[in-house]
Amino acid sequence: MTEQTQNFVALKPVLTQILGKICTLSDCQSVAIRLHNNGDYPYYVHEGFPEFFIIKENSLCARDTNGNTVLDDDDNPLLECMCGNVLKGRFDPKLPHFTEKGSFWTNSTSHLLASTTEKDRLVRTRNMCNYSGYESVALIAIRSGSKTLGLIQLNDPRKDMFTLENIENYEVLADRVATVVLNAFEIQDRLDGIFELVNTFKSA
Repeated sequence: MTEQTQNFVALKPVLTQILGKICTLSDCQSVAIRLHNNGDYPYYVHEGFPEFFIIKENSLCARDTNGNTVLDDDDNPLLECMCGNVLKGRFDPKLPHFTEKGSFWTNSTSHLLASTTEKDRLVRTRNMCNYSGYESVALIAIRSGSKTLGLIQLNDPRKDMFTLENIENYEVLADRVATVVLNAFEIQDRLDGIFELVNTFKSA
Protein backbone atom coordinates (compact mmCIF):
# COMPACT_ATOMS: atom_id res chain seq x y z
CA MET A 1 0.00 0.00 0.00
CA THR A 2 2.84 2.40 0.81
CA GLU A 3 4.53 2.12 -2.60
CA GLN A 4 1.19 2.70 -4.31
CA THR A 5 0.48 5.90 -2.42
CA GLN A 6 3.92 7.53 -2.22
CA ASN A 7 3.57 9.04 -5.69
CA PHE A 8 0.48 11.04 -4.75
CA VAL A 9 0.69 14.69 -3.72
CA ALA A 10 -3.04 15.05 -3.00
CA LEU A 11 -3.26 13.41 0.41
CA LYS A 12 -7.02 13.23 0.93
CA PRO A 13 -7.81 10.68 -1.82
CA VAL A 14 -4.86 8.58 -0.68
CA LEU A 15 -5.99 8.49 2.95
CA THR A 16 -9.57 7.89 1.85
CA GLN A 17 -8.37 4.77 0.04
CA ILE A 18 -6.41 3.65 3.09
CA LEU A 19 -9.42 4.32 5.29
CA GLY A 20 -11.54 2.03 3.15
CA LYS A 21 -8.99 -0.76 3.62
CA ILE A 22 -8.99 -0.21 7.40
CA CYS A 23 -12.79 -0.30 7.45
CA THR A 24 -12.81 -3.63 5.60
CA LEU A 25 -10.02 -5.10 7.73
CA SER A 26 -11.55 -4.08 11.06
CA ASP A 27 -15.22 -4.63 10.16
CA CYS A 28 -15.92 -1.49 12.21
CA GLN A 29 -18.91 0.64 11.35
CA SER A 30 -17.06 3.96 11.67
CA VAL A 31 -13.41 4.80 11.01
CA ALA A 32 -11.53 8.07 10.68
CA ILE A 33 -8.11 9.67 10.45
CA ARG A 34 -7.27 12.91 12.25
CA LEU A 35 -4.31 15.04 11.15
CA HIS A 36 -2.47 17.84 12.94
CA ASN A 37 -3.56 21.38 12.08
CA ASN A 38 -2.42 24.41 14.11
CA GLY A 39 -2.25 22.59 17.43
CA ASP A 40 -5.52 20.73 16.89
CA TYR A 41 -6.22 17.37 15.23
CA PRO A 42 -9.46 17.69 13.24
CA TYR A 43 -10.91 14.87 11.17
CA TYR A 44 -9.21 14.70 7.78
CA VAL A 45 -11.07 11.72 6.32
CA HIS A 46 -13.87 9.68 7.87
CA GLU A 47 -16.37 6.98 6.99
CA GLY A 48 -19.50 5.82 8.81
CA PHE A 49 -19.71 8.52 11.47
CA PRO A 50 -22.95 10.55 11.57
CA GLU A 51 -22.59 14.21 10.62
CA PHE A 52 -23.51 15.45 14.10
CA PHE A 53 -20.65 13.41 15.58
CA ILE A 54 -18.06 14.82 13.18
CA ILE A 55 -19.24 18.39 13.81
CA LYS A 56 -19.30 17.95 17.58
CA GLU A 57 -15.99 16.11 17.87
CA ASN A 58 -13.99 17.69 15.05
CA SER A 59 -11.94 19.86 17.40
CA LEU A 60 -10.25 18.30 20.41
CA CYS A 61 -9.29 21.63 21.98
CA ALA A 62 -10.65 22.44 25.42
CA ARG A 63 -12.56 25.74 25.57
CA ASP A 64 -13.29 28.08 28.45
CA THR A 65 -16.71 29.60 29.13
CA ASN A 66 -15.96 32.35 26.60
CA GLY A 67 -15.10 29.87 23.88
CA ASN A 68 -11.37 30.56 24.01
CA THR A 69 -8.87 27.73 23.61
CA VAL A 70 -7.44 26.51 26.92
CA LEU A 71 -3.66 26.09 26.90
CA ASP A 72 -1.65 23.44 28.72
CA ASP A 73 1.51 23.98 30.79
CA ASP A 74 3.58 24.22 27.59
CA ASP A 75 1.27 26.87 26.08
CA ASN A 76 -0.11 24.39 23.56
CA PRO A 77 -3.84 23.79 23.11
CA LEU A 78 -5.14 21.41 25.78
CA LEU A 79 -6.54 18.38 23.98
CA GLU A 80 -9.50 16.68 25.62
CA CYS A 81 -10.81 13.15 25.84
CA MET A 82 -9.06 9.87 25.05
CA CYS A 83 -8.03 11.16 21.62
CA GLY A 84 -6.11 13.89 23.42
CA ASN A 85 -4.50 11.35 25.75
CA VAL A 86 -3.27 9.23 22.86
CA LEU A 87 -2.05 12.19 20.80
CA LYS A 88 -0.23 13.76 23.73
CA GLY A 89 1.19 10.49 25.07
CA ARG A 90 -0.72 10.71 28.35
CA PHE A 91 -1.13 7.07 29.32
CA ASP A 92 -0.29 4.41 31.85
CA PRO A 93 0.72 1.14 30.13
CA LYS A 94 -0.24 -0.73 33.31
CA LEU A 95 -3.89 0.08 32.65
CA PRO A 96 -5.66 -2.57 30.57
CA HIS A 97 -7.08 -0.11 28.04
CA PHE A 98 -3.66 1.20 26.93
CA THR A 99 -0.93 -0.60 25.00
CA GLU A 100 2.78 -0.19 25.65
CA LYS A 101 2.90 2.23 22.71
CA GLY A 102 0.06 4.32 24.10
CA SER A 103 -2.84 3.22 21.93
CA PHE A 104 -6.23 3.19 23.63
CA TRP A 105 -8.86 0.50 23.17
CA THR A 106 -11.97 -0.74 24.88
CA ASN A 107 -14.58 -3.33 23.96
CA SER A 108 -17.21 -1.58 26.09
CA THR A 109 -17.28 2.17 26.66
CA SER A 110 -20.21 1.61 29.03
CA HIS A 111 -18.12 -0.63 31.26
CA LEU A 112 -15.13 1.71 31.02
CA LEU A 113 -17.13 4.73 32.17
CA ALA A 114 -18.79 2.75 34.96
CA SER A 115 -15.55 1.28 36.28
CA THR A 116 -13.19 4.31 36.07
CA THR A 117 -13.08 7.87 37.35
CA GLU A 118 -12.12 10.99 35.43
CA LYS A 119 -8.81 10.83 37.30
CA ASP A 120 -8.29 7.29 36.00
CA ARG A 121 -9.01 8.57 32.49
CA LEU A 122 -6.32 11.26 32.95
CA VAL A 123 -8.33 14.12 31.42
CA ARG A 124 -11.91 15.33 31.05
CA THR A 125 -13.73 12.95 28.74
CA ARG A 126 -16.64 14.12 26.63
CA ASN A 127 -18.17 10.63 26.41
CA MET A 128 -19.58 11.34 22.95
CA CYS A 129 -18.56 7.91 21.68
CA ASN A 130 -20.65 6.23 24.36
CA TYR A 131 -23.48 8.76 24.00
CA SER A 132 -23.56 8.04 20.26
CA GLY A 133 -23.94 4.31 20.88
CA TYR A 134 -20.38 3.18 20.26
CA GLU A 135 -19.18 0.40 22.55
CA SER A 136 -15.93 -0.69 20.90
CA VAL A 137 -13.45 2.16 20.40
CA ALA A 138 -9.77 2.12 19.40
CA LEU A 139 -7.42 5.09 19.02
CA ILE A 140 -3.97 4.68 17.49
CA ALA A 141 -1.53 7.58 17.11
CA ILE A 142 0.16 8.25 13.77
CA ARG A 143 3.74 9.16 14.66
CA SER A 144 7.13 9.58 13.06
CA GLY A 145 9.77 9.55 15.77
CA SER A 146 8.73 12.12 18.35
CA LYS A 147 6.45 13.94 15.90
CA THR A 148 2.73 13.22 16.24
CA LEU A 149 1.04 13.56 12.86
CA GLY A 150 -2.44 12.34 13.66
CA LEU A 151 -4.58 9.47 14.83
CA ILE A 152 -6.58 6.51 13.51
CA GLN A 153 -9.98 6.07 15.15
CA LEU A 154 -12.16 2.94 14.97
CA ASN A 155 -15.67 2.84 16.47
CA ASP A 156 -18.42 0.24 16.46
CA PRO A 157 -21.72 -0.13 18.34
CA ARG A 158 -21.00 -3.82 18.93
CA LYS A 159 -18.97 -4.95 21.92
CA ASP A 160 -15.81 -7.07 21.74
CA MET A 161 -14.59 -5.93 18.32
CA PHE A 162 -10.91 -5.82 19.31
CA THR A 163 -8.11 -7.96 20.66
CA LEU A 164 -4.65 -6.83 21.71
CA GLU A 165 -3.29 -8.49 18.58
CA ASN A 166 -5.70 -6.41 16.46
CA ILE A 167 -4.54 -3.20 18.09
CA GLU A 168 -0.86 -4.06 17.65
CA ASN A 169 -1.53 -4.71 13.96
CA TYR A 170 -3.20 -1.29 13.67
CA GLU A 171 -0.13 0.24 15.32
CA VAL A 172 2.04 -1.22 12.55
CA LEU A 173 -0.42 0.14 10.00
CA ALA A 174 -0.29 3.58 11.63
CA ASP A 175 3.49 3.61 11.18
CA ARG A 176 3.00 3.03 7.44
CA VAL A 177 0.38 5.77 7.29
CA ALA A 178 2.88 8.12 8.95
CA THR A 179 5.33 7.44 6.12
CA VAL A 180 2.67 8.25 3.53
CA VAL A 181 1.72 11.49 5.27
CA LEU A 182 5.34 12.62 5.64
CA ASN A 183 6.10 11.84 2.00
CA ALA A 184 3.10 13.87 0.87
CA PHE A 185 4.16 16.80 3.04
CA GLU A 186 7.73 16.64 1.74
CA ILE A 187 6.57 16.59 -1.88
CA GLN A 188 4.28 19.54 -1.23
CA ASP A 189 7.12 21.45 0.42
CA ARG A 190 9.33 20.84 -2.61
CA LEU A 191 6.57 21.96 -4.96
CA ASP A 192 6.07 25.12 -2.91
CA GLY A 193 9.81 25.78 -3.20
CA ILE A 194 9.67 25.37 -6.97
CA PHE A 195 6.69 27.71 -7.24
CA GLU A 196 8.45 30.32 -5.12
CA LEU A 197 11.54 30.03 -7.31
CA VAL A 198 9.45 30.46 -10.46
CA ASN A 199 7.82 33.56 -8.99
CA THR A 200 11.27 34.93 -8.16
CA PHE A 201 12.36 34.45 -11.77
CA LYS A 202 9.20 36.16 -13.01
CA SER A 203 9.79 39.23 -10.84
CA ALA A 204 13.48 39.49 -11.75
